[in-house]
Amino acid sequence: MASSEFNSRGNQAGHRGVYHEESTTCALNLGKERTAGGLGPFPSGEARPAFQSQQPPQNVSVDPITTATVSSFRRIISLLLPIRYPEKFFAESTANPTPSSLARVAIWHERPRPAKRKLGEKPQSSEEAPLNPDIPPSSSSSPPTTQSDDITTTVVGGIQCRLEQLPFHPSLIPSSKHSSDQPGSSRKYCYIQTLALLSPYRSKGIGAALLEAIITTLCTDQTYEGTASIYAHVWEANEDALDWYVKRGFQVGDMVHGYYTRLKPAGAKIVWRDLVVKDYLRQQST
Repeated sequence: MASSEFNSRGNQAGHRGVYHEESTTCALNLGKERTAGGLGPFPSGEARPAFQSQQPPQNVSVDPITTATVSSFRRIISLLLPIRYPEKFFAESTANPTPSSLARVAIWHERPRPAKRKLGEKPQSSEEAPLNPDIPPSSSSSPPTTQSDDITTTVVGGIQCRLEQLPFHPSLIPSSKHSSDQPGSSRKYCYIQTLALLSPYRSKGIGAALLEAIITTLCTDQTYEGTASIYAHVWEANEDALDWYVKRGFQVGDMVHGYYTRLKPAGAKIVWRDLVVKDYLRQQST
């Protein structure tokens, strides 16, 4: 299954007053199902069938990016995405290493598998045998920072978002008749700047877990009270990425022409998901 790289570099996001720096790229392994023309099968406003996201392995944690993990996050971004992010971007990654952070990494916790026994060698006792790597090493949500007890931790992916204020809904960004100098009050929206996952850890529900961690934060932290939607740019030719978002409740809007400078075709689609009462109720029930 081929990996998909989506969202990517942004100059001006098709509307005045909101400038996107070198931002929004996503590299995930997505399914082979495609949507006709890359638009998704559901018109705006039409109900979508329920989609059950795959649960990530129990030995995966999603945590705020800290000074201890930002270098790994940077390496993943550099490896997967054809964009050179400025230092300011990574400074923002660690600016808020708390549960209210909109910058998260997925961490894979693992204990090494037992080595193959030599002929005639006695097996290890149950007390000495390493744990199954699919079982979390502890009940703590914080990953270990060392390799004590032979536990290794690996940053396998990450997501970074930022809060923006727009005078109109993100679905209207491509329309030239809407601009930031329109009258009316602005509302808060969450913009997905980057989302990336290493190839060996794809198709395990980890990408969806990163996205869900952001939605949970938006719905439960008072810092983001009143946030109306979460949105991103997706390369117009990346039907797999568009389908991935549609399956997770996003709608696909119009084209932002000339959004990409290094891709042909150069257009981007706006994908967005409004935060509704159901999202807030779901967080309260967990």
